[in-house]
Amino acid sequence: MFKTIALLLALTASALHAQVTETPQTIEPGKFFLRMDAVSVGINRDTLEPAKYTALGLASSILSVGVTRDVDVQFGAQFFVRETYQYQGDRSTRSGWGDTSVRAKWTFWRDVPGEAAAAVIPFVKIPSRATGVGNNHFEGGVIVPWAKSLGPGSEAGAMAEWDLVRNDANDGYDSRWFVSGFARQHIIGGIGAYAEATLSISSATASTFAGTLGGGVTFDFSKAFQLDYGLSRGLGGRATDWLSVLRLRWLF
Repeated sequence: MFKTIALLLALTASALHAQVTETPQTIEPGKFFLRMDAVSVGINRDTLEPAKYTALGLASSILSVGVTRDVDVQFGAQFFVRETYQYQGDRSTRSGWGDTSVRAKWTFWRDVPGEAAAAVIPFVKIPSRATGVGNNHFEGGVIVPWAKSLGPGSEAGAMAEWDLVRNDANDGYDSRWFVSGFARQHIIGGIGAYAEATLSISSATASTFAGTLGGGVTFDFSKAFQLDYGLSRGLGGRATDWLSVLRLRWLF
């Protein structure tokens, strides 16, 4: 039973973490930028139990507000999350408002001739109400993204992240280290494609390795509005098997 609960807590914490590598660019002062995972679906199966976990997220959003040339502040919210856990014929579902977060981004380095930049993003996750979803504990961390243009229509980037997260036993905190990288290429018109890989490990035990390999397609309807569909395959026993995300980005 403990193993079942631990699995549920671990997947709840990670299943909807549809992580596209953060960009180091900040938003122009007075402007707003909305990044929304309009629909996120994560599926994980444990063949040893056997058990199945499915997570659905709607309108998980981050709103960035430009403050200065190098600084913006960001507010995140999971407007609806539904989690379903099936184990030996039993089915349990919970849904509701997810967690919220507060972040800030500082672009501390720019190489204008090389079209490269780096930033630091500290953040705090604020738990949802007790009847909602999530682990009902404060968490936080620091993200350091980097990106560089590789020529007209091409870009690459990477990110390192340290998180302080609630542990599986729900009696303390563990550190989690996360790295990711991507390469993106314009194809034709407003259509582009990207590939991305991620890797994370926790201080809990040596068996906490999790990673993903995936890619997606972007559709630029204008300079201010973009749709992005991504699909990734989980690697390692702690990773969500499949994660599918329809995402939008809107600058206004």
